[in-house]
Amino acid sequence: MPASTRIKAQNILFKFGATEYACDANMVELTLGDAPGDIQTFCEVRVGGQWSLQLDGITSGDSSSLYRVLWDNFGATANFTIAPNGNATPSASEPHYTGVVTFDQLPPLSLVSNETSVFSVTLTVKSTPHTPASDIYYGVTVDTTA
Repeated sequence: MPASTRIKAQNILFKFGATEYACDANMVELTLGDAPGDIQTFCEVRVGGQWSLQLDGITSGDSSSLYRVLWDNFGATANFTIAPNGNATPSASEPHYTGVVTFDQLPPLSLVSNETSVFSVTLTVKSTPHTPASDIYYGVTVDTTA
């Protein structure tokens, strides 16, 4: 079998709604954990799942920056899109990952002398039932349609 195409985290596409924020972020990570209150027994594959979206980025006071969007929309929800390959249109080999996130954590203001200020937040992705036949995995959709 030939080697699979590798994804290099460079020039990704990361959006809330229609607005691109990749230039304000240096890490975007979707992680599936156990849903709150769920207990998985030895006989169950998975009771439920809860995605989190970790964002690391630069601190900026600009009104259109990712940092300010997180502050200004605290408590609200927004659609997100992650295209690891940076492609504008999803495909079978370069899918987009989409879902709805809740701005439920404010980014800290951390200042270190003579260093660029950065932040890290972990936001909750709105969970839905697991329906792999529809490419929906506990609220995250893998979009492969062109």
